[in-house]
Amino acid sequence: MAVTLEETTSRDAAFSGDERIQPDDAADASTLVSVLIVTWNSEEWVERCLAALPAAFGGVAYEVIVHDNNSSDGTVGRLTAAADRRTTIHTGMKNDGFAGGINHSLDRALGEYVLCLNPDCEPAAGSLRRLVEYLESHPEAGGAVPLLLDDSGAPQREFQLRRLPTFKSLAAEILLIDRIFPDNRVTSRYRYRDLDITKHQNIEQPAAAALMLRKSVFDEVGPFDDSFAPAWFEDVDYAIRLARAGKTVCLVPDSVAKHRGGASLEHVSFEDFLRIWYRNLFIYASKWLPAGQVEALRWAIIVGMWMRSGATLIGLSKLPSEREAKPGAYLRVAGDAFRRWEDSSTGV
Repeated sequence: MAVTLEETTSRDAAFSGDERIQPDDAADASTLVSVLIVTWNSEEWVERCLAALPAAFGGVAYEVIVHDNNSSDGTVGRLTAAADRRTTIHTGMKNDGFAGGINHSLDRALGEYVLCLNPDCEPAAGSLRRLVEYLESHPEAGGAVPLLLDDSGAPQREFQLRRLPTFKSLAAEILLIDRIFPDNRVTSRYRYRDLDITKHQNIEQPAAAALMLRKSVFDEVGPFDDSFAPAWFEDVDYAIRLARAGKTVCLVPDSVAKHRGGASLEHVSFEDFLRIWYRNLFIYASKWLPAGQVEALRWAIIVGMWMRSGATLIGLSKLPSEREAKPGAYLRVAGDAFRRWEDSSTGV
């Protein structure tokens, strides 16, 4: 299934009698949506993200709050050049991570709705308006997400839409069972391969690349956990917190956004990514799984890293990033796991 951005622009029905839906130049429009963007060396993407917002909101009153995580490239300059009167830019002195950046901006947010948006996302015309329309007409919903598309228009469903991880689904990926038996029942369920993405669906674990929640949900559930720094698993952690609080997040399939995906990885070495990813997986498991399963996963990571190291040595790895990685990168993750990440660190 491929969806073009143009296909989503056909309906622009206004909210009947809602004074918050006004022309973009209405100076007295009250803010309905606060868009929170966290940047870190994002100069290649951020201008297109900001430029897409007026058409994506289609008259919905919004503000943009950007927290820059001490970028070393031209991100702040491009932000300044692209910003309009609705945009506030805050620059941090260090990399606070995605969760930390969002949390810094939450207290400043004025909107009834909060949209967490990655700088490498370009929402289609009318797409964000449709999320607001859905939430206005479904007061029982805690949040909504658009369908993320890659550059070819194909849905990024297995990246964006997942069920909450279980011990079995995490172990299947750690031990390469998902690679050896890609159609196994555990992985297929975790990756929502049974989901009809043409229909409105509640999603257990939507990616936070484009996630709209009611501000009242943040007030009730709390901010993101910034121990998942600088990124990865903070949105999984928030998804289970939402579920425990009885909050649902719906996929709105006629709302779409182009998503570059992996933009942050361009500035992180493969080894640093590995070490952060598995450390944060362990933090997540320690918070939400029974102690026995956490310990079993720790040993699964040790075994899985030795398996990956061996596969790299004999040339069996399929991913270019893995083929280029030194086997030592996997062994260092195994060492982190053996020591329970007590002294692991990266340069990010």
